[in-house]
Amino acid sequence: MTELTEPLVLVEQDEHVAYLTFNRPAKKNALNNPLLDQMVAALRAANADDNVHVIVLRGAGGVFSSGRDFSMFDDRAALGDQSVDKSVDVFLEMLSLLMEIPKPTIASIEGLALGGGQATSLACDFVVAERGASFGNVEMAYGFPAAMNTVLLTRHVGRRIGMEIAITGDVYTAEQYHGYGLVNRLAEPGQLAETTREFAALLASRAPWAVQRTKSTYRMAEDMDLTGAMHVGNQLNQLLRLNGQLETVHSGDSSVKDALKSDLKS
Repeated sequence: MTELTEPLVLVEQDEHVAYLTFNRPAKKNALNNPLLDQMVAALRAANADDNVHVIVLRGAGGVFSSGRDFSMFDDRAALGDQSVDKSVDVFLEMLSLLMEIPKPTIASIEGLALGGGQATSLACDFVVAERGASFGNVEMAYGFPAAMNTVLLTRHVGRRIGMEIAITGDVYTAEQYHGYGLVNRLAEPGQLAETTREFAALLASRAPWAVQRTKSTYRMAEDMDLTGAMHVGNQLNQLLRLNGQLETVHSGDSSVKDALKSDLKS
């Protein structure tokens, strides 16, 4: 009955940090379509709020997420009627938003981050995890390829470790993932909220324009060859130099100043 009366995503804000919480604790925060729809809306709202500098995802009830809720599929689901398409599309939309919105995102993990829960953590920019938390694309153990996890793992770890995680479907601890570089900060038991808050506050203390431009530059560089990426970095440096020259522009020449400011915002 809880799911019928309470929102599936809880939204809170502390200073410049938005906390978005999966709220299906009775189902170990399994990701069904209504929850995903609400998370997409919450992410879009946080991104549009200039007072939000950092976005944190977490789970209610001591679990981040046990993965996709496959109970929403039945034997009648078929490619032809697009019943499967909708479920895949909204999950992809959430993952894409986490990667593409300019504000940094943090997954705060306790308990389980399995299947789609792990994929969500991989789509976030940073991960803070409590010691003893469990990760894995466990659907592989049931003969179901972990498609999203496989793609996202290629962006974070080398081929041998990534392939082992993707193919075996084994469960890994937060400590192991920290050793692989998949977790940024480890929190002692009972200290996850505080460790996450401290890390989020650190990110929020940096100039939002610089943080957002750094994230977008990093994303572009991932998809480019080295030469192209270096040119992108050089163009950013040129914009920064222009920004430094704005104060030297004669105060009466407002058209030049406005043009330079417009270039910096584009």
